[in-house]
Amino acid sequence: MKTNFLLMIAFAIVVVLITSGCTQPAADQTPVKQTPAQTPATELPTIKLSTGNHIVDSKGSSLYLFTKDVMGDSKCTGGCLNSWPIFYQEKISVTPGLQASDFGTITRDDGKKQTTYNGWPLYYFSGDASPGDIKGEGVNKIWFVARPDYTILIADKDNMKFIVDAKGKTLYNFTSDTSGVSNCKGGCLKAWPVFFADNIVAPSIMNNSDFGVINNSEGSRQTTYKQMPLYYYINDIKRGDTTGQRVNNAWFVIDPTSIPAQGATKVVTTISPTGTTPTGGGGYRY
Repeated sequence: MKTNFLLMIAFAIVVVLITSGCTQPAADQTPVKQTPAQTPATELPTIKLSTGNHIVDSKGSSLYLFTKDVMGDSKCTGGCLNSWPIFYQEKISVTPGLQASDFGTITRDDGKKQTTYNGWPLYYFSGDASPGDIKGEGVNKIWFVARPDYTILIADKDNMKFIVDAKGKTLYNFTSDTSGVSNCKGGCLKAWPVFFADNIVAPSIMNNSDFGVINNSEGSRQTTYKQMPLYYYINDIKRGDTTGQRVNNAWFVIDPTSIPAQGATKVVTTISPTGTTPTGGGGYRY
């Protein structure tokens, strides 16, 4: 009887140990740790702002604009690309201070794709050796680092250099204006809307101090360059259009290095009768 009793106690102890899990290997009790490979990776921005507020790629290499690309296509071909390789990124992500929607893609004449910023194709400069280098800035007065705060840029088309806004729309002077005074009034302003920017940031070969602000005859604020008021032309539809050049021999694109003409023409504004063909563009004669 005593032996049977002892066997029953031993059996009961074994059952308790099995059901309590005490017989499980110690290694199985170790919590599972998450490895780095299981941690979702943070996507790095493909385009960033440098400390100098110009646009760089994910590695810090500077990106550039070319003044001859004002129409939105790339004029840098052949040997030009040896010095100015194209920048292309299929998917764009940006750091604060930039908007991904400002970047786009064009297909070049050689079939390659190229990233654009505000319609301007982007390039590297082969002379930049280290991240942050801007050795291409101002080269031949036609290459400039890309910046998000430009309000004025330089265009080069049809053997003319002229100033445009940040998105490539041409700006004009009116020879009937005088220093600090706009003589484009009433209906004239419908054909030649004013250009105004709160803060001027222009390419490095220009002086921001050459720009100012006036209140024109309509009470609107208007930006001036070398004291002459700046205008758009209503018939310029696409970026880089210069259909206002020499209209009535009174309206001209603006060479960034010259002094604008002024006071050459007396203004007379006449609204064309309904149903007739306007003279001088925009429906007005000067």
